[in-house]
Amino acid sequence: MGLLEKNIEAIGKKDRALAGRVAGWSGEAVKVEAARSGEPTFRHMGRLFHSAYDPAKEAGAQAEELVSKKAHWVLLFGLGCGYLLRALVEKGQKNLVVYEPLPEVLNGVLRQVDLSDILALDDVFLCDDMQGVVARVRSMDGFDDLLCYTTSPYKTGFPKEYLDFINKVNNAQVSNKVNIRTDMDSREAWIRNYLENIPQILGCTPIDALRGSLKGMPLVIAGAGPSLHKNAQLLREARGKAVVIAAITAYKPLLMHGVVPDFIIASEKVDLPEYFAYDGNDRQTRLILGEVSHPGMFTREVKEKFVFFSPFMTLGSEHAGFFGSDYFPASGGSVTTAALDIGVMLGCSPIIFIGQDLCFGESGTHAKGGVYMAQDVRIDEEKGEVVIEEDYVTLSEKARSAFKLMWLKGVDGKPVPSKYDWVTFHQWFENYLAVMKKKGVSLNVINATEGGAYIEGMEHLPLSQVLERYARNDVQLDEVIKAARSSAKPADLKGLSSSLEAMQMKLKEAGRFADSILKEVSSIRKLLRDHLDPREIESGVARIKRLEERLFKSAESSPFIWEALMEYTYRLKERLRDEHDENDPEKLIRRELDSMASSYGKVRETCGKYGPVLMAASRALKGHTGHGRPFTNLRRIQT
Repeated sequence: MGLLEKNIEAIGKKDRALAGRVAGWSGEAVKVEAARSGEPTFRHMGRLFHSAYDPAKEAGAQAEELVSKKAHWVLLFGLGCGYLLRALVEKGQKNLVVYEPLPEVLNGVLRQVDLSDILALDDVFLCDDMQGVVARVRSMDGFDDLLCYTTSPYKTGFPKEYLDFINKVNNAQVSNKVNIRTDMDSREAWIRNYLENIPQILGCTPIDALRGSLKGMPLVIAGAGPSLHKNAQLLREARGKAVVIAAITAYKPLLMHGVVPDFIIASEKVDLPEYFAYDGNDRQTRLILGEVSHPGMFTREVKEKFVFFSPFMTLGSEHAGFFGSDYFPASGGSVTTAALDIGVMLGCSPIIFIGQDLCFGESGTHAKGGVYMAQDVRIDEEKGEVVIEEDYVTLSEKARSAFKLMWLKGVDGKPVPSKYDWVTFHQWFENYLAVMKKKGVSLNVINATEGGAYIEGMEHLPLSQVLERYARNDVQLDEVIKAARSSAKPADLKGLSSSLEAMQMKLKEAGRFADSILKEVSSIRKLLRDHLDPREIESGVARIKRLEERLFKSAESSPFIWEALMEYTYRLKERLRDEHDENDPEKLIRRELDSMASSYGKVRETCGKYGPVLMAASRALKGHTGHGRPFTNLRRIQT
C-alpha cells in the first residue's frame, strides 16, 4: 500500500467524503523536496512553506508555545507537511482541527508524507473546506477555549483566507454560546408554554399535513431586515402567484406596502400582541406556530392556524405523533430558518428570501412600520461595540442595549456590521444548504434581499427579476389547504393523556431517588465534619452511585426533566471547569458533595413542580371536546 492510500484509509475512518475527494483528485499537486535535515518540505507559488534547514525543530518550538496556552481545541490553518500537527500531538495537545485550503498541497503532501497514524486519531480532524471546519466547531462545547493558529508562510500567502478562517471559527463559537444562552434563558418557559398549549394545539393543523402539496410553487420568505422597503411592494403584484410566509416581525411592515402574507410564522416564548393589526388583514392570513410559542399567540384571530413541533424539545418530539405530526423542521434559532426547511417540506421551488439582511442597515435593525417607532444605531469599530437606542411601541421610554460588533461578508463583497444572533442565523443557512447539497438534495434558493450579508449556497438576484421569471402561474392556495386539512390525521387524545400520566409517575419516582441522594449527601458531610472512618464515607459514596443509576434509569421515560434543568446544568458545567486543587482529596470530595446537593436539590424541586402540571394536563385532556378549550388553572399550577 502506497503512502497516499495509507493516508486515505486513515482519513476515511472518520470522513469518507473527504477520503473520496482526495482519492479522486486529478489536478496538479505540489512537489515535495528535501530540507537540509533530509526531511520533506515544499514550495508553493515560489514560497517555501517550512524551514529549509530543520522543519521538525521549527514546528517543535511553535507547538511548545501553543500547548502552553492550554486551549481545549487548537485549529490550524494549513496542514503543510504535518510537522506542527505531529508536534502538537506528541506534546500532549488533544482536540485538533486542521484546515488545508489548497487541494494541490493536501494531495501533494499526502502522496509523500506518512501522516496516517496522526490522522487516524479520534481527536484529530482534517478538513478541506470551511463548511467542514464550521460544522466541526458547531459540534464543540460552547464552554471550550479555541485557539486558531497558522504559520508565517500560510499567513503571508493567504491573508484574506486566514482572516475568513478566523472570522468563521469565531462566529461558529459565538453561535454555540448563543445556543447555550438561549437554552438557559428559555428552556423552562418552553416547557410551561407547551403544556398550556396542548388544548389549543388540538385545534390546529400540523404543518406537515401540507407536505408536498405546494410542489413547484414559488415561496417568498420575508424577514424584517432594514432593506425590506426596497422591494416589498413588488409582492402586491405577485399575490396569488407566489406563496408568502412572513416572519412575525415583518407582518406590519408588509402591510405598509399593501402586502398581506399567506402565512405568518412565529415561535417566540413571549406573547407578541403588538405585532398584529387587529383588523381584516389578520383574518386574511394564517399563523404557523411552534408548539412552544406563548399561549397568547394561539388566541389570535386569524384565518387558520398551523403548528410545528421543535426537534430540540423532547416533549414536543415525543408527543408530535399524538397530534398527527411526524415532521420536525430544522431550525437555526429564527423563524426564517425554520421557514426554509418548511418550504422544502412543502415542495416549494424556488424559495426566495427578502428582508434577510443579517446586518445593521441605514434604518437600524428592522424594517420601518413594525414595532420600532425609532432606532439609533451607533457602531464603534475601535471598541468593537454596537449601541442601540430604540423606541418600542409598548415602552414608555427608550430602551438601550449594547452588543459585540461582528462582521459578515456583504452581498457586494465588502464587510457588513452584524451581531451574534444574526451571525448564528447566517452560519445556519450556509451549513443547511451545504449539507443538503452533499446529500444530493437539489434546492433552488434565492436571496433577493438586495443588500445585507452574502449567503453562500443561495443565488443572489433582484426580486423583480425573480418574480418575473417564476411568479407566472396562479396558485390555488385555499383549495390546496382545504384538501390537505381534510385528510389530516386525527389527534390521539387517549395516547397523549396516557403519556402525560406515565411521565408524571416517573417524575414522582425520580423525585424520591433525588431525595434519597440528598439524605446520603447530608450523612457524608457529617462524617467528614466529625473526621470518622473513611470507609464509611466510601460506602456512602457507593450508595449514592447506586441511587444515581436508578434515578437515571427512572428518568429515561421523562427526559424533559433534564431540559427543565438546562440552566442549572450549564452553570454546574462552568463551575466544574474552574481551577481546583487536585492534590487535596478531602477538598475534592467536598466539592463533589456541594455539586450533588445543588444538582439533586434542583431535580427534586423540578419533579415536585411538574408532577401536578402533568396530571392537570392529563385530566383536562380527558374532558377535552376537541375545540381548543383552554386548560383551567394550568398556568396557576405551573407557577
